[in-house]
Amino acid sequence: MSAVLEPLKKVKCTYSDCYASFDTEKEMKRHKKYAEQHNYCVKCDKDFDCFDALCDHKAYRPDKHDKACRVCGEEFKSVSGLRRHIELAHKVDQKLPCVGCGQQFHRASLLIEHLEFGYCSEVSAVEFQGHIVHKYLITKLLDDPSAYQRFLQKVSKYDAAVDVDEEGGIDLMSHAEEDYEARELDFEAIKPEESLDMPEAPQEYPSLPSQGRKLGDNIADVISQLGDTTLAEEQSSTKKPWENGKASKTLFPKAKPTPPPSEWSLAHHDQQQEQERGINILYTRFWDPTSNDWNPERFLNPLTNEFYCPFVCEQHYSIPADLNRHILKDHRIATIKCPCCHKEYKSATALVAHCESRGAKCQINKADDFNKFLDRLTGGFLSVEEKIRPDHLKNPSVPIQNPESGRVDIYTPPTATYLQYEASMPAAWKASDARKEALNSGPGVHTIKSSAWTK
Repeated sequence: MSAVLEPLKKVKCTYSDCYASFDTEKEMKRHKKYAEQHNYCVKCDKDFDCFDALCDHKAYRPDKHDKACRVCGEEFKSVSGLRRHIELAHKVDQKLPCVGCGQQFHRASLLIEHLEFGYCSEVSAVEFQGHIVHKYLITKLLDDPSAYQRFLQKVSKYDAAVDVDEEGGIDLMSHAEEDYEARELDFEAIKPEESLDMPEAPQEYPSLPSQGRKLGDNIADVISQLGDTTLAEEQSSTKKPWENGKASKTLFPKAKPTPPPSEWSLAHHDQQQEQERGINILYTRFWDPTSNDWNPERFLNPLTNEFYCPFVCEQHYSIPADLNRHILKDHRIATIKCPCCHKEYKSATALVAHCESRGAKCQINKADDFNKFLDRLTGGFLSVEEKIRPDHLKNPSVPIQNPESGRVDIYTPPTATYLQYEASMPAAWKASDARKEALNSGPGVHTIKSSAWTK
């Protein structure tokens, strides 16, 4: 028979698997509060078998645990302290695939670092920087109507000089030569294949009814003159070709059927829209000398024979090479400023990491248009949406007795949210077929108006 261990002191720990003993009950409760193997609620003086049971108890007891963390059970004196604790200590890992190579990242700043510093095998650092500049230019043009009108003036001379009408216009000289050559030819007039002889009129017509004869007799006479032809046969014999639903085959029996339309081409549609309405500043890199969309002739002034800068500046150059050098050097984003705390950063990665830390004093990530600012900051490669934490999705309501009124009320615990970042594709980014296939097979991919950029 095994020996039973007796407590050495008067008060034993209430957990059956713990053999610690104490002189007073206060010391025993203090032991249960700080012992890692015990799940003890100090305010309610209750023991729980597991940690999850203790956390559920604190979540559904607002009378005593209204500021307790539902993840770890730690309690706080203020709601702001609780939120800061959840945002810093219990971050939700992100799943952000790179739109270029497909590599996944668990933080938004790591994804931007991957793109900004040239670690991606598909999206170069120069291309990423170009998308940021593109967002900056579009924002400047759309926020300032006068700047956009000035931009239209720069490209209007080129659009007016381009003739996209393939069938319009008449070449007078070519037609004159054709007429002169035609007069020298000796040929006979074309004769019709069928004779144009008019059919002979019938010699006898039905006699007109007299006033004294009845209508029935007149109808009988007409029928006798027409013979055995019935009314239905007469209508069918004079039926027109377009009344039988086969007008094209009847009128043009030797015509070939129209071929089915080819596959719809997005590139052809964009080209047609550009010819009709001009360039689309949102979807084309019209300003970028390194892009296939770049055409310096768009910004040529034929009166002065100089090339104007497409940005919101009035610099002009005599040759395209000087204009290209000006755009790539003078309009490059050097420093980026947070529009909330006005702190400057030398890279987009540093500013994204600043925005990602929700516990900081800066409240930029709590702004209503934070998604717009993030889209502009990252050149369209990153978006954000506020969602409920995954561990707070299951949030049942429980009945709780109100200690003041004595009534039983239904209580629903408050939920915490987090910022879900998602990798996105810029509107002006023309992905190759390999990139598109990688995105489709991979995981789902689905501005603040103040001046946030400085050169």
